[in-house]
Amino acid sequence: MTNKGFRIIRTVFVTAFIFFYYAAIAQVNITSDDMPNAGDTIRYSTAISTGGVDFTLTGENYDWDFSAMAPLFQAVDTFVSVSSVPILYQFVFIPNFVANLAKKIPEIDTLGIPVTDAYQFFKNTSSSFTDVGVAVTVNDLPLPLKFDNPDVIYNFPVEYGNSNTSYSGVEFEIPDLGFISIDRQRVNEVDGWGTLTTSMGAFDVVRMKSSVIEKDSIYIDSISSGQALDRNYTEYKWLSPEFIRPLLQVTEEGPLLTVTWVDSVNNPPTAVPEGYAHEASMQVVPNPIVNEGHIRVTMEVPGFVTLSVFDLAGVEVSRLYEGELPPGISYINLDQVAARIPGGIYFVRLSSSGMVITQKLVVR
Repeated sequence: MTNKGFRIIRTVFVTAFIFFYYAAIAQVNITSDDMPNAGDTIRYSTAISTGGVDFTLTGENYDWDFSAMAPLFQAVDTFVSVSSVPILYQFVFIPNFVANLAKKIPEIDTLGIPVTDAYQFFKNTSSSFTDVGVAVTVNDLPLPLKFDNPDVIYNFPVEYGNSNTSYSGVEFEIPDLGFISIDRQRVNEVDGWGTLTTSMGAFDVVRMKSSVIEKDSIYIDSISSGQALDRNYTEYKWLSPEFIRPLLQVTEEGPLLTVTWVDSVNNPPTAVPEGYAHEASMQVVPNPIVNEGHIRVTMEVPGFVTLSVFDLAGVEVSRLYEGELPPGISYINLDQVAARIPGGIYFVRLSSSGMVITQKLVVR
């Protein structure tokens, strides 16, 4: 073989090696095909700390290791078709026109008013995945709250270097009941890619940072009281085409961190057993609390419960109740706790029959 022929073969070999090497470490991207569909469910764990991992660090071909995190509790996201939600919601979130996907969200209690049949609505298209609003029922009155402009969660493809800004909001006045408004600005920036390691294993991901400025307001006529909340929070999302929700997400709002990640049910110390998922619930009323408030605990069956308040470091600052509760609704007073502990963000934890429920508590 001549020297020229050898040089040609060597050049081809080196070129092929470089191509396959960079292909092996090439970044992934996310498209509309990677989003959830009706009928999908996915389990996730939640914690209030990253275990010392600096979640703000990012870059190209970066390795993030969150494998040591321990969950505080678990839950399951359930996605349904828009045509399966209450019919009055469908008049606003017209199936396959305004929204083509819905997610059931937990029932809540706002200023003592129960909120039921809560859904979040999305529109998934080839170009974007958007949050188009929520619908709830308050005192048996359906309230579909459709954003004037959708909140753009993802612009497709989601790939390193892309960014976008969206503005969304809704104002809704309910005669003889009150007023609700949401005003939101979201800035998305895909600022990294690489490998993310969690309890589920190691996966190729892209990392998105979302900076959100939001103002939520609610006023209830019957009690002549309302809440206005200015919120500035940042979401860090690690996205993999292998999962229909962020493989891991860290939400930072002031001193409060909420960490969620896709997980299996194999976390027996803190996982919520399937059989207990519906046997108890609780709500802090009102939230935030100033001088007085209570926790409403609903038990489907009698059981022994422990109810405590924890600070952000996971230290128990008050044991509210420990003992048997009957079926139905019970009220645990928070007045003494609100007067005794400093203002700030805490967590209320209810343990019953192997189940753990946690809710944020804000004391002012």
